Amino acid sequence: MDLSRAKTVLICTFLILNIFLYYQILQDEGRGNTGLFGRKEEMSRLESALQEANLFLETPLPRGGVRLAYLVVKPWHFKPEDIIVALWGVLGYEEKAFPAGNGESRFVGSNEDNVTVYHFGEYKLLVSKEGSVTLKRTREEKLQENYSLEESEQAVREFTGRLSFLNSFIYDYSQKKEKGTIFNYRQEYEGFPLYAGYLQLLMKGKVPLMFSLYRLEPVGFAEQKREIIPPSTALLRFMEAYKGGKEKRGIVEFSLGFYSHEYDAERWEIPPVWRIRLNNGEVYYINAFTGILEQ
Repeated sequence: MDLSRAKTVLICTFLILNIFLYYQILQDEGRGNTGLFGRKEEMSRLESALQEANLFLETPLPRGGVRLAYLVVKPWHFKPEDIIVALWGVLGYEEKAFPAGNGESRFVGSNEDNVTVYHFGEYKLLVSKEGSVTLKRTREEKLQENYSLEESEQAVREFTGRLSFLNSFIYDYSQKKEKGTIFNYRQEYEGFPLYAGYLQLLMKGKVPLMFSLYRLEPVGFAEQKREIIPPSTALLRFMEAYKGGKEKRGIVEFSLGFYSHEYDAERWEIPPVWRIRLNNGEVYYINAFTGILEQ
């Protein structure tokens, strides 16, 4: 092989390799358009939209090009009395102070605005017809003011670890609030976050002030798969609907999972969503099939 031909082969080899790598980069970033002009145009649109919305990205966009189906779920059936019994010891109440009687006769709920309320000790348990459960501390007293985040985290781990009906929840993120720290948990199914199933715990030091729980039982995926919108499209759709203030906000999370509202039904389908979480604690869900903001 002469030198001229060898140079030609080498140049062609490098050219093909560069084209392949460029294509792979676009695929890794989940871009639907593999053209250089389309890529630059899309990035320009995103940058302009972010500036106009007073937002900035603190996390890279995930990969796109995924095909998914609806997730079929059913409600978690439970007896409020069983939850109260489980909470009794975890909240520090003595066994001898346990209400007398058997089964449901020990706890009588009252209906308040379509919610059944059970009072016990310093707490009340609220159960909605959709199946959400909220525990609230009713007694106002001065609690520990000086505490570390590590103390609250340890108390949360102990609290959730002693309640078997919380074993399907996975830690998500925490938020510092004026009254304490909110620890957010979620469910998961086959590696995908199930945002519709949630647990929120408000802790003041080592004391739980409130928790909200909505647990689902995943049945499986529907048969028909569809291609979801790429993350860049979801971000643009979000910014079209976003009504922020003058203060600049950062997008700290951009992830794919499943979300729906709470329903009083025996079975329903949940669409995939792109979840967008801001650094001020606000969370938004963009339907990954339609691109519509889930209200």
